[in-house]
Amino acid sequence: MSLEAKISGLMKGEVHKIHHESTVSEAAAVLLAKDIGSLVVTGADGPVGLITARDILRKVTAARADPAEVLVKDVMSSPLISVSAGTSVGEAAKQMIEMRIKRLGVTDSQGGLAGIVTMTDIVGYVAKQEELSDSLIRYLMYDVV
Repeated sequence: MSLEAKISGLMKGEVHKIHHESTVSEAAAVLLAKDIGSLVVTGADGPVGLITARDILRKVTAARADPAEVLVKDVMSSPLISVSAGTSVGEAAKQMIEMRIKRLGVTDSQGGLAGIVTMTDIVGYVAKQEELSDSLIRYLMYDVV
């Protein structure tokens, strides 16, 4: 595998979701129970955004708001940024860096959400590919900037 490998090989297929009308308290409970850092936020037409533990900390806890009163839609990041399953690992990493995000949705051939990939997934993949480490560093230093 290389940086040209498809991102679908790295993604997590199990996508944890929460409805945009749910409370932040409900979202926090799911994050804690599943031991995860983010949830895909859904609306009537599918995914509409993402809520992370950091969103809750910065936008609710630090603001001293009541998480039982604040709705997910009011603190989520929107829209959910996605790439197709055929996108290369290198291109996905480049997009994440350029957009300053740590998570990407991965869509299937019909445009539906197939999974999530994180920057941690990409770094872990690259760390396992010793010969790719130098390539990724050069790629990120010279091609992204």
